[in-house]
Amino acid sequence: MDAGWGIWMETLGSLAKNKVTLVAVFYNEEKKLPGYFLNVAGVFDDIIVVDCSSTDSTAEICRKSKATVLSSKYRYFEQNVNSALAKVKTEYVFVLDADERLSSGLKGEIRESVASAKFDRYYMHRFNYIFGSFARHETRNVWLPRLFRLGHVRWMKEEPHETSLMTGTLTRLQSPMYHYVHPSTIYWLRKTEDYLATLPSEFAKKGQKKVNLGERVGMIALVFGSHGWRRLLLFPVFQVFNYLFRHRLVLDGRIGITFSCCQGVYAFIEEAIHQEEAMKQKTGAKFDWADEYPEK
Repeated sequence: MDAGWGIWMETLGSLAKNKVTLVAVFYNEEKKLPGYFLNVAGVFDDIIVVDCSSTDSTAEICRKSKATVLSSKYRYFEQNVNSALAKVKTEYVFVLDADERLSSGLKGEIRESVASAKFDRYYMHRFNYIFGSFARHETRNVWLPRLFRLGHVRWMKEEPHETSLMTGTLTRLQSPMYHYVHPSTIYWLRKTEDYLATLPSEFAKKGQKKVNLGERVGMIALVFGSHGWRRLLLFPVFQVFNYLFRHRLVLDGRIGITFSCCQGVYAFIEEAIHQEEAMKQKTGAKFDWADEYPEK
């Protein structure tokens, strides 16, 4: 256990009991925030937001909604949520993204759970909204520990897709939360560009890198390799069938089939970008429009 973690744990005894703080990480979310703050009104005792250097009015909207706003240069969730957790003064924490909403039943369950304080972690069922409707059969509609007693869920490494460290007793809440993950195909395209182009460039400034599935999941690396031809040509096909049948999206008809194919395209582009960058580093090749008609 690192020294910083030990010091942080010492503060847990002075927390406000039977109260809960909403924690969020935002970047250019001004269009989503009016509905977001209306959705969470009256549920939480405090709100802490990490604004990742937004260029729109995100920070201003948060402050007007009486949230404490912390600033960050980086946009990956893990490092930012840890900085927010360090500022929490209540016994419980709830993490909610800008594209997520609480059902009316879940709001009541959150308050009841915090008041009783019987468990350290509370899991809730999240439904994904994809390309025009909710995917009701998708197994990715997972149970997530979004409500927890401070100190029982924490990200020990500030790396993208890092698995959280979880301890303590747990239970499940019955009412769902909603995730408007890909409202439209155009939105999916914009988000894909963000994840595959913008975010890796920003994270590289900190001397770290975006970690893909082949590097993060041992079974995928074993079958398809972390990188290479199998990862480029076979893994995208596997991903399509993986989402269609293992995640049961085929039962959601058009939206399920469309999203599954999009996930295969994402996997292909992700590996294509890696191989292109590797080739540039090996050969030193770099395209520049200024070199289109070099002077003789």
